[in-house]
Amino acid sequence: MGYSGAGKSTLARALGERYGIPVLHMDRVHHAPGWQERDRAEAHRLVHEFMEHSSWVIDGNYTKFEFQRRMEEADEIMFLDFSRFVCFFA
Repeated sequence: MGYSGAGKSTLARALGERYGIPVLHMDRVHHAPGWQERDRAEAHRLVHEFMEHSSWVIDGNYTKFEFQRRMEEADEIMFLDFSRFVCFFA
C-alpha cells in the first residue's frame, strides 16, 4: 500500500518472482484495457477468484474491492510510507 509512484508494483513483482507466487495489481482490476473503469461486480469477482490461491501478493489500495478480506487474510501488509512529493518526482 502507498501513494502512486511509491513502488508498490515493483515491490509486488519482485516478491512474486522471489517466492514464485501470483501477483495481482489492483490498478489492473480497477481499470479495464484502455484505462476504462471496470464494472464493479466484475472487479470484485476478479479479486475474489484471485484470493482463492493458497499464496498471493496484491498491490494497491482500492478499498472498494475485497479490502476487509485482503487485510484479514494477508500474512504481511507493507505500507510504502513516502511523501507524495517524493513519489511525484521519483
